[in-house]
Amino acid sequence: MPRRTIAPDGSVVGDAADDGVPGSSSSSARRSRLPCSLPQTVDTFGFILELKHFAVLVLLVSITMGPVGLALFTLFMSLYTVQSRRGSSSSTSGGGGGRWKNGRAAANIKGVGDLPKPKGGG
Repeated sequence: MPRRTIAPDGSVVGDAADDGVPGSSSSSARRSRLPCSLPQTVDTFGFILELKHFAVLVLLVSITMGPVGLALFTLFMSLYTVQSRRGSSSSTSGGGGGRWKNGRAAANIKGVGDLPKPKGGG
């Protein structure tokens, strides 16, 4: 654990030593200087995974299914991502958010009284 110098007002002034622990302020500062940043989470077919869990998943896919399975996983992940981004952009451009489905307004059912009445006499 690095030693920190604390100012009289309680703020951290600086680190006295860097032990290379990920998550310390100096290593996160180094990480933020990279020209591109990786996302913190990855949407994997509806499951929100942290980056390290996604890396484990890709490793397991490559080990169990080989290069062909990894290529198929990458293809389907790409198609899923494109489709989900296209779907989210078209729903927000309609003005109604997620209420629009196939060009028509979806039903806004909040309770049993909002359900359509049966056509029969029952």
